[in-house]
Amino acid sequence: MPSAAVLQHPVKSSLRFAVLLLVLHMIAATVVYATAMPLPVKLVMLLLISLSLFYYLARDVLLLFPDSWREISLDQNGVSVIARDGSSFLGQVANKTVVSPYFVVLCVRLEGHRLLVSRVIFPDAMSTGAFREFCVHLKFA
Repeated sequence: MPSAAVLQHPVKSSLRFAVLLLVLHMIAATVVYATAMPLPVKLVMLLLISLSLFYYLARDVLLLFPDSWREISLDQNGVSVIARDGSSFLGQVANKTVVSPYFVVLCVRLEGHRLLVSRVIFPDAMSTGAFREFCVHLKFA
């Protein structure tokens, strides 16, 4: 039986995040285009920027990859994440987590791993009440 303090939050696609990713990648591509690098180097850099955009759109906005986060559960002991393929992992919310009314950068330290796993969550990826509750729990837990 789950504890009453467990907060489960389904995550859905975020139009705000998609627009932000597109704008930031377009700025990076514009900067590369405006530099005085040789054309082959520019083309490689533009290809890498495009691949980055498609990867993060597919993983974090469209939630197409098996490791895309579909649900986040918070309790006093940490965080549990359920991925698109049904797998789950447990971890602790790291001190580097950023919480604001506009977005959350959730940093999770997985059990048995040294490196952090991070995801950006915008308010339109959850219901309004769920995002507010999520932010309050992260700030004060």
